[in-house]
Amino acid sequence: MPPDTIALAPERTKHRPRFRRAAREDRPVFRLTDRDREMIKIIFEYRFITAGMLQDLVTPVKLTKNQQDAIEKLRAYKQAGATGTPDGAQTKTRREILRRLQMLYHAGYVQRQKLADGEPIIYSLGNLGADELMLHHGIDRQKIDWTTKAREAGERYIHHGLIISRFRHALEMALRDVPGVSLDSWIPSGAFKAKVRYQDTVRTREGTRTQIVDGVVIPDWLFVLKVGDKFIHCFLEADRSKMDHRRYLSKLKSYYAFYQTYVRDEKKAGIQQMRVLTVTISEARKDNLRETAHHVSSEGKCLFWFACE
Repeated sequence: MPPDTIALAPERTKHRPRFRRAAREDRPVFRLTDRDREMIKIIFEYRFITAGMLQDLVTPVKLTKNQQDAIEKLRAYKQAGATGTPDGAQTKTRREILRRLQMLYHAGYVQRQKLADGEPIIYSLGNLGADELMLHHGIDRQKIDWTTKAREAGERYIHHGLIISRFRHALEMALRDVPGVSLDSWIPSGAFKAKVRYQDTVRTREGTRTQIVDGVVIPDWLFVLKVGDKFIHCFLEADRSKMDHRRYLSKLKSYYAFYQTYVRDEKKAGIQQMRVLTVTISEARKDNLRETAHHVSSEGKCLFWFACE
C-alpha cells in the first residue's frame, strides 16, 4: 500500500433517537415519494394512527411478476393447511413502512408519541406534513391548523382520538368485503354543529315540572354510509367512561330532538336516515349506556347503537 494512502474503516450507522428529532446533520437523506404523501394524507385524516393501521390502509406497492408469483405460491401453501408458514411479505412491508415513518419523523413531516410500554407508537401530522398537504393536495392550511394541538395533546386526548381511529380503521377494512356499501364521507370533530330545542321533564322538591331545554349536537365524528342509493348519517361518540349518567342522557336527548326536528318530521338537514353510534371501552359500560338510552324514547332502540372495543 502506498504510504500516502489511508484505509478508512466504514462509518457505523448512527442510532437516531426515537422520540426526539436527530440533529440536522444526522437526519436521513431521502426523497419524498407519492406513497409518502399518501401516508401523510392518511395520518392527517385519522389524526392519530399506528404503523399497523397504515400498513392496512396505504396502497400496496406494485409487484413484479416474479414477486406476484411468489405470493401466489405462499397463498397456495397456506390454503394447503401447512403449519409454520413464513410471513415474510407482511414483515417486509411493515418494516418498510416503519423505515419511511422514521425518515418522515426526523425530517419533520410527522410526529410520534408513545403512551405506555407495550403499546405501539402513535403518529400524527407534523408541520412539514401540513405544508405538503397544502402544496400537493390543495388542502386549506386552516383546516389542518390542529397540528400544534396534536403535538401538545395530553394522553387523555390521544386515547380518545385512538378510539375513533381504531373504529374507522375497522370500518374501512370491513367495508372492503361488503358489496354495495361504501364510506361516502368522514366529517371531523367540530365540522358539524346543530342547535336544538326540546321539552324535558325534571324533578324538583315539589315534584316534577316541564321545561324547555336548549341543546346542541356536536358529534365526535360524523360519517356517511352509502347503501345502494340511500345515505345513512352516523354520529359517532367515543366514550372512555369519563362522562356521568346525567350528562350522557342530556347528549342523547339532544340527538333525539335533532332526529325529530330535522330527520323524521321536516327533513330540514337533508338527512334520509341517521344513527348515533357510541363506542366504549368495556362491556359493562356499554350495557349501562344502552340502559340510559331507554330513558330517551322507545324509538331509541333503532336510533342509538352501542359497541365495545
